[in-house]
Amino acid sequence: MWMKLVNWLRGYLCVRIRGTSPERFINLCRHHRIFIWDLMKIEEDYQFYITIKNFKKLRPIVRKTGMVPKITAKHGLPFYIYRNRKRKGFFIGVIICSILVYIMSLHIWDISVMGGSKYTPEALIKFLDNNDIYTGIKKRKVDCQWIEDIIRLEYNDIGWVSAEIRGTRLIIKITETNMPKPAGVAIAPSHIVASKDGIIQSIITRSGTPLVKKGDVVKKGDMLVSGIITVLDDFGTEISKKPVVADADIRVKSFYNYEDVFSMNYIEKQYTGEEKRGYQITLWNNKIFLRKPIYSYEKYDIIVNEKTLHLTNSFYLPFRYGTISVREYKELNKKYTEEEAIAKASMQLKRYFDRLAENDVLILENNVTITIEDNLCIAQGKIIVDEPAWEYKIIQESEWRIEQIDEHNGNNN
Repeated sequence: MWMKLVNWLRGYLCVRIRGTSPERFINLCRHHRIFIWDLMKIEEDYQFYITIKNFKKLRPIVRKTGMVPKITAKHGLPFYIYRNRKRKGFFIGVIICSILVYIMSLHIWDISVMGGSKYTPEALIKFLDNNDIYTGIKKRKVDCQWIEDIIRLEYNDIGWVSAEIRGTRLIIKITETNMPKPAGVAIAPSHIVASKDGIIQSIITRSGTPLVKKGDVVKKGDMLVSGIITVLDDFGTEISKKPVVADADIRVKSFYNYEDVFSMNYIEKQYTGEEKRGYQITLWNNKIFLRKPIYSYEKYDIIVNEKTLHLTNSFYLPFRYGTISVREYKELNKKYTEEEAIAKASMQLKRYFDRLAENDVLILENNVTITIEDNLCIAQGKIIVDEPAWEYKIIQESEWRIEQIDEHNGNNN
């Protein structure tokens, strides 16, 4: 695919040759490293494709073999421009469009928040907006490390956060403290360390030096598999150390403290069926209503359904379109029965278990109890799990490099 694009940009020719020595012609092309492709025989002729640059190199080969080349078609950007050389407006438009696309590529046009259940994407996007991180900001002004730090400082129960820029998108991934941290990817020689306290259930090491075994009790930060391999000579003497990316399957027995509390009293929204709908587009962060909903409801929900125009999965454009709906509702004061409250708490606990399962966490014991106290439904307890509770830690050079001693003067080199 890449070579096709390069050849199209440079321009290439469809050529037919006729003569008595086609095999010699092809062999000489190969000898002189003249690349031809899609060679085929058509009746008495041979047809192939060749770049403009290489076609000019065929002259000495043509003289030697007596083959007669004939250009049957011209493809690629140079020929397209030549054929349309009088259409100046078209090419000016292409240049302007290219400049606009380049300018748009310098900004963030979509902010996506992934993970987490307690904090909605809308809430985090609003928090970022209050800290001057918004759609339309220049990418050079976005410090992903700073974004990670302010989210951790603001939300104590978000234990892991990652921010990265892909194309014109800012993607933020979060994990709350009562959820397992996603496994990272090592990009440099690294150890494997425990990400939380627990008991080793199993360990299968593929790369590195294992430092624990089944049944060992580990604390957060303890090294489980060293990424440093010792190199020995034929006599078993250590001659050097080599850093690698430690690789292992490790399962740890640990636990999560679960707590979910909600009031027995709640307000139920009862929609009246009255609804007003409008249409809007957003261009460069400026909203334009094609049809604005007009309403005079006392209680209402505003539901915005927008889509962002994008060229690829990572290149979003500053253009959004969608609908805006305003729905009227009335508030009804209600109270859960004990059966309803327990059912709701059980459903929320099941969702939590499902999210743990999605992160490769096996439930060993469920010690969560659900009680009704002081008009509150309280679900709390300890969940014993089997999980891959580990993470990478980059190896420092001082951990493995052995300083050599000069035997003549005793200096370290």
